[in-house]
Parts: sequence; C-alpha cells; structure tokens
Amino acid sequence: MASGVQRHVKRPQTSSCALGPVTPSGLHVRATNVPRTAIPADIKRVCVRHKIENVSHVALDYWRFSPTGQAWLTLTSPTFLPHTVNALNGAVISGKLLQAAARDPMPQSQLARTRGVKGRLEAAERGIITGSGPDGGRTGQGKGVVIYGLPGKFGAEAVRTYLKEFKLAASEDGQKEIVKLEVPPSKATLKSRFYVRLASVAEAHRLVRRFHMTFFEPNYYQNKYTIRAQVVY
Repeated sequence: MASGVQRHVKRPQTSSCALGPVTPSGLHVRATNVPRTAIPADIKRVCVRHKIENVSHVALDYWRFSPTGQAWLTLTSPTFLPHTVNALNGAVISGKLLQAAARDPMPQSQLARTRGVKGRLEAAERGIITGSGPDGGRTGQGKGVVIYGLPGKFGAEAVRTYLKEFKLAASEDGQKEIVKLEVPPSKATLKSRFYVRLASVAEAHRLVRRFHMTFFEPNYYQNKYTIRAQVVY
C-alpha cells in the first residue's frame, strides 16, 4: 500500500564554470538535448516552471533549417546567467534531460556577404541563405515555412503562383517573400526547396497543413514529387 509520501529527488546543480568558459557577453545560454519536436514555447514553459526569469528571447538552433537539438536563451543581464544555467541543467522537456552551458552563438554578422540590407538582397538573389544558427538565421518567429520537394526548375515566381491562396509577408529590409535555397554540392537533386515568409503564424501553419506530405500536381506527375513543409520558429 502506498504511503502517500512522494520522494523528491533534487536535480544536480552545476556551476557555469564546470560547463566551460562564460560567454563574452554573459547574455546567452545554450541548451542541448532539446527534443527536435520542441518549439520555443515549450522551452519558455520550462523556464516558468523552474523560475527562470529575465529571458528576453528563446531561439531554436537549426542546420539548413533542420533542428539540431539545441536552443539559445538570451538574457536581459549577465546577473541572471549563473541561476539560468543551474536551473536548466537537469530540467525535463518531453522526457529528455536538458543540459545548459554559458555560450555565445556565432553572430550572423560574421558572414560579411549577408550584412546589411544590400547584402541580404544579394544573398537572396544568389540563393545563399543557409538556414543555420539560432532561428535559422531568420526573424520570422513562426511565420516562415520551408517547402521541400518541388521541381528543380521551379523559381520564386512559380512558387508564388502555386501559393496564390496564401497571404505572404511584404518584402522589407532586404527580406524577400520567397527565396530559393541552395542545395549542398554533395546532394545533387532534381528537386528544389524554398523559404517562404507568410503574413502571420496562423497562415504559416495553414500552409503546412495544406501541403505537407502531399504530391505536386499528382494528375500529371503521379507521385514523383512529394512535398514536405515545416514551420521555422
């Protein structure tokens, strides 16, 4: 018969020193072992549960728009760094134990060719948006969608026509609505992928529900082109 007494196991507290050097800025924490299905809201709930405050931004880490299992937390002041690292270590999200360390992400500004409005326009024209780093290097916050599997010869205008029933975001600050993404040289393919900026989070999710795991023009191509779509948070 159960006694009704619950055993509480104290999570290990690890100092930031044991996790490596403190970030130069003291404003960033990297969380690892993050479930690849997690979204920023899941990590924010963990912060609330463990009384981690003064977090100004939570970003998932991506490699070519695929989640890497890491996340970045930006703090409002270095004062909160030790508590944030200690509290996140051992916190549970979807059955996985998080690990945290004081780290700074590699700044996107180090990529000189994408610096500034002109640089971003040139990057979009040349298809060199890699989708790597915090937020995938984008600022959509759930309004961006990556679409895979369209015919390789498709261009941005063809995609715009294909998505005519959806409301796209306006082009601003050098960020185009639709960008054809480069394919790694080691992965030659007859298919293409695009990054699409939608007008709202709801519209981004509607696009994914409409197209993910469907076939492109099945009456003509049968099952040759399987479309996959995912929201980038």
